[in-house]
Parts: sequence; C-alpha cells; structure tokens
Amino acid sequence: MKKNYFALSSVVLIAIVTLLQSNASGPASNGNRATGAPGDGASTCVTCHSGGGFGNVSVLVELKDSENNTVTEYVPEQLYDVDVTVTNSAGNPAGYGFQVISMSGNTSLNSFSDPGNGVKLSTSSSRQYAEHNQANAAGQFSFKWLSPEPGTGNVDFYFGANAVNGNGNNGSDNATTGDVTFLEIIGDTTDTTGNGEPQGLSELSFDENSLSVYPNPAQNMVFVEGFTANGTINIYAINGSLVKSVVLNQDQFDVSELEAGIYFIQADTKLGKFVKL
Repeated sequence: MKKNYFALSSVVLIAIVTLLQSNASGPASNGNRATGAPGDGASTCVTCHSGGGFGNVSVLVELKDSENNTVTEYVPEQLYDVDVTVTNSAGNPAGYGFQVISMSGNTSLNSFSDPGNGVKLSTSSSRQYAEHNQANAAGQFSFKWLSPEPGTGNVDFYFGANAVNGNGNNGSDNATTGDVTFLEIIGDTTDTTGNGEPQGLSELSFDENSLSVYPNPAQNMVFVEGFTANGTINIYAINGSLVKSVVLNQDQFDVSELEAGIYFIQADTKLGKFVKL
C-alpha cells in the first residue's frame, strides 16, 4: 500500500509540475484562458497566482498607429502595433507574464500577428490569444493587431497578467485582470487642416475643445458649457459633414437619434467633441 501511495503521489506531483511549466510558456497553449473575457470561464490569472509580496500588478495596453501615435480609437481594417506593459508596486519579481484577447461583444476577433520577443500567438477553443512564451524580466510585450471591418463597433481587449517569483510555485505570485475599450472611427478621417480637424471644418476658425460636453460618451441628452444662450449649435460627423443645427435656449440637447460615432459640436469659434454610443 505504501508503494502504491508513493507511486500515486509521484504521478500527481509530475502532473502539477508539468502544468506549471506549461503555463510558464503561455497558458492558452495549455487550454487555460485566463483573461476573464466573456466565454473564457471563471478561472483567471488571479485564481492561481496569488499570495505573493509584489503588491498591485498593473497593465498598460497601448494601441499605436502607423506613425507610432498612441490612439484610443481605431480605423477599420488597419494594422496597429499593440504594446503591453506589466508593472508591480512592491518587491522585485523574477519576471512577468500576460495573456490578451480582442473581442467584439462575445466574439473573438482572431486578428493578432507578428509576435515580438517573448510573445507567442495561441489558439484555444477557436479563440486567439497573444501571450508570453517565457517570463519577461522587463514586463514589456508587443505584437500587431488588424482592426476589424467597418461597422464592428467597440472592441474590447481583455487581459490577464502576473508578477512571478520564478520558483515554479504559483502560490507566491501576484496577478490582475482587466480590459480596455477602443472605439471605432466612423467615416472619413482625412485631416485637411494639419491640426487634427475633420474634413469639412477646415474653413472654420475656432478654439479647439473650448466647449465642455458631457456626459461623454453619451446616449440621449448632451450638456454643453461655454456657449452663448439662444445661440446655434452645429453638429458635424467625423468626416466633417454637417449633421444638424440646433438653436439652444438651454444647455442641453437630444442626441438619441444620432448613429453611434464621433461628433464635433461647433458654436461660433468654439468647438467640442463627444462620442455617441
């Protein structure tokens, strides 16, 4: 009986070590989806990697365009660089790991490519993930993302990340999960002014962002501060086309009939910007 017990214990130990080693080279490749994204299940990085002395783990996901500008909105069917930076608030971890998935609603977009050093692309249950293939001491990872077709709408990047001690025991690490949303830019975004203004507003002279618009994003009512009462407010789409003009005798107006997208509000020489959900 003792021999059988020892043999069983050895098998369990080997299985645990194998699991830890496989996760060290990327959890999705072992079938572990750890971002907390819809449909990924309840198990995340935080479920396993806990109890360490590395404080709070933070993740910065940056989307960069072809000119290396960090953006919060995407143009459909364009290639972007994605930079993921993992940091912690205490101690000195041996390295960092991460996993990221891009989602439109409950659907994985499966459009990552060109993984950088220490990054690999894995597929689990028909979902594509970018993740570490080994612990990274700097906590910096990069890959590319092809934005989806027009009309997709908001895209959510769900992530899980950890700071690890490198001893193969995930009980003495720290981890976090979260998500960041990128809005779709709708319409022609050509800048004809050199000042980041949409086409169609180039003939106007105004103080940029001098109108305060809230809530932003908005669904129904929008409040505007910084304009003269009983004045005319012009609303432009992102391509610069005039959508509507409103004479306001108060500081709010209804935008519920507008399609989802980015809009500019112009009053005299003042300009504001808001996103309609």
